[in-house]
Amino acid sequence: MSKKKGRKIAALRLILAGIIMMTLLTSCSPGTGSKGSNANDPSATDAPYHGGVELYQLAPEPDSLMMSYVIVTPSRKVIVIDGGIDGRGMNEPPYLPAAIRAILGLEEGEYFEVEAWFLSHGHWDHFYELAKMLAAYKENSNYKINNFYFDFPEYGVEWKTNGGSGDYNIKELEVMKKGMRKYYRLVPFAGIKGADIPEDQWAEPEDIDDKTYYYYDLINGSVINQQSVKEGLTIDIDGVAFKVMCTWSKSDANVNSTSVVLKMIYGDHTVLFLGDAASDTGNKLLRAYSDEELKSEYVQLAHHGQWGPDQKFYERIGAPDSIRLWPTPIWVWQNAQKTYDIGNSRLWMGLPESSDEFAAKKLGEKGRDYVACTYKAYPESPSKVESWTKEVINAQRVAIFERVS
Repeated sequence: MSKKKGRKIAALRLILAGIIMMTLLTSCSPGTGSKGSNANDPSATDAPYHGGVELYQLAPEPDSLMMSYVIVTPSRKVIVIDGGIDGRGMNEPPYLPAAIRAILGLEEGEYFEVEAWFLSHGHWDHFYELAKMLAAYKENSNYKINNFYFDFPEYGVEWKTNGGSGDYNIKELEVMKKGMRKYYRLVPFAGIKGADIPEDQWAEPEDIDDKTYYYYDLINGSVINQQSVKEGLTIDIDGVAFKVMCTWSKSDANVNSTSVVLKMIYGDHTVLFLGDAASDTGNKLLRAYSDEELKSEYVQLAHHGQWGPDQKFYERIGAPDSIRLWPTPIWVWQNAQKTYDIGNSRLWMGLPESSDEFAAKKLGEKGRDYVACTYKAYPESPSKVESWTKEVINAQRVAIFERVS
């Protein structure tokens, strides 16, 4: 072969390599459509996204009853909503430290902070992951939680439920209360952003007999409460606003009814987090707000899609036209309507009962319904960062909202 011909072939190879590289870069860049990118597309991104807001609906496996949302702000601040887990994952080691590190692109054991942790209500499939993390917290845990936001009634004492004593998880809540004290004995309490807590109360007083619940009692309802909600409470975290729509009242029918309802607002993007809101919660919201105030681009289906607000509520807030988030395990999704009443919700949304049919029609890949038990990928060992691979992270990220200037 002549030197001239060899140089031409080499040049063509370089050009071809450049074309391939540009194609790969283009396919790996996150979408920026008005609805956010299709997070179930594995090509959405191969690296931590720096710019807008990321929304994750996490599930370490498809079997456990749970609700877990992680939001990453433009400055990479982390916000958690609930995170709790029941069932197969109830007594497993905490999964969220590993998941958060993987989302942020950190290695095992690297330091991170949770800027705000919201809890909706006092059922263990919503708060128990936090309870486990606090109970297991050590000096070398290498993470910090800066702000806790929750408003729980005094279950069984100040407030009674129609569901009876089995309607609240007192024993598991004790784990969280004690864990909160343990945490603040290792991480000095420095107030809660937005709470009117005098600095002289930051340390445990010496003149009280039982200090076990001091920090829990100090923080509970310190920001989110009936009066603050009436005054239009909005909590801003790095440009991401959380409007608190409602909290508990003594007239609530059960623990699910006490769910704190949040509306996340970032630019033109909105997400309504209903927690386990029950039918009376839905009626309370409709009395307090106009339909337009409740309508959201994304709606989290209450109580895992079962026994929540009725069809009228969902229709009035535009849920049939929203993008819907289902924190739903497989045994709930596939159960008969008479057992868990999830059939009604699916019927209103035009979705099949069978998860196999849902997968066959690729409904989870079309950007309309994100069902936790139908994801393409789950971590093999949820408590290990290496198990939260790019494939898993991509499968469980439900939106990327472009940066608001």
